[in-house]
Amino acid sequence: MPSDTSKRTSITRAWNSTIAYLVGGAVCLGLSVLMFMTIASGPVTIGIALIPGIVGVLLFVSAAGSGIAECPGCGKQLTGLGTSSNDGVLCPHCHLYFEGKDKQLWATDPERIADAPTFSAPLPERFQFPEACCVCGQAATQKIPVKYSTMNASSAVTNPVAGVTSTTTITVEVPHCAAHKDGASLTGSAKNTRIRFRSYPYMRAYCQANQLTPA
Repeated sequence: MPSDTSKRTSITRAWNSTIAYLVGGAVCLGLSVLMFMTIASGPVTIGIALIPGIVGVLLFVSAAGSGIAECPGCGKQLTGLGTSSNDGVLCPHCHLYFEGKDKQLWATDPERIADAPTFSAPLPERFQFPEACCVCGQAATQKIPVKYSTMNASSAVTNPVAGVTSTTTITVEVPHCAAHKDGASLTGSAKNTRIRFRSYPYMRAYCQANQLTPA
């Protein structure tokens, strides 16, 4: 359990990664402009010309997440950090959550309730929820369905007709009290589904009840 929220580590920019992202983004955007000037003449060719431009934008966005820092909990290196602010950063080594701003990183308050589902854990085939509101920890009075739909990876093969796709909808009923209704959400894929909670202590209680580690 995270306890020492006073310990802070400094975030520095990984310049090699930053430069690589910026150069790659510039090359992709330049290629996109060149393709628009030479081949773009209809919907298909315009779509093709847009692809490297979209990749370029994604690379520029990735450059903003090129920060690195020592984990305040275990000392291992964390990568992919923002250089201005961070929230919901999970260390893959000590499995604790961290946050920060102004190029500083520190442990998340162990009693924190976030404004939106932030703290993530696996959702296996068999699991149980702690019998309490997943937001405030008070007695649960209702179970609210939380749904998530994901496209099947094999839909293009199993549905050869153009424009036809298949999806899988996952639904779980999460305990809430009368005052709360938005304490959890689902993400991931049909084979690797994760559940996110607003409550950091509830997420830890869920992991303990199901012998899981945050993910």
